[in-house]
Amino acid sequence: MRAVLITATDTGVGKTFVAYNLAYALKEAGVKVGYLKPVETDVKDFPADGSLLVSITEQDIKEAVPVVFSLPLSPYAGILEEGKDFSLEDLKHHFENMLKKYEFVIVEGAGGIAVPIKRDYDYARLAKDWNLPILVVARATLGTINHTFLTYFYAKSMGLTIKGIVMNGFEGKDVSERTNARIVQELTGIKPLELPKIDGLLLPEDLRRALAELVGF
Repeated sequence: MRAVLITATDTGVGKTFVAYNLAYALKEAGVKVGYLKPVETDVKDFPADGSLLVSITEQDIKEAVPVVFSLPLSPYAGILEEGKDFSLEDLKHHFENMLKKYEFVIVEGAGGIAVPIKRDYDYARLAKDWNLPILVVARATLGTINHTFLTYFYAKSMGLTIKGIVMNGFEGKDVSERTNARIVQELTGIKPLELPKIDGLLLPEDLRRALAELVGF
């Protein structure tokens, strides 16, 4: 599959940051890359996550973010609160059209892998239906072991392919940072890619390349 779903252990752990650096790295490598956030919530004037990514991919924002909700909620909660709906079939068709247009498509979820998009339909189901491998973004600090293992376990139970685990935001202030990555590797068999907390958006080149290698470039 020439695409990946970037999901996470929680909200606010850095999915968009990772997506941005992956898109940057792929573009540096000469890959025609597209970005798709099927549903973006907490949209006031414009989709903030989508707008950041299209600054790299040079897409139309409506292609990158086809469905928006104004409240900071899960997509399914947005349906319930705002009284508007969307078609899962249309979203999949949109994604399939993007696969024809781009050499690689980065799909970004909202929150974690079990966040509901619709009733009885979460991002794990979407990954399975769209045949997407996943890249899991986790925080570096205390609490990440449980969240990361549960995300890994759920993904495996759904038969999903996990391309990698990215632990984001290492600062060295939290004592658990010294052992979190090691323990996650022992629990999952996957050596996490450790990303430092940085000022700004762009990781050093070697870490951007490491992200690209996780998805096969």
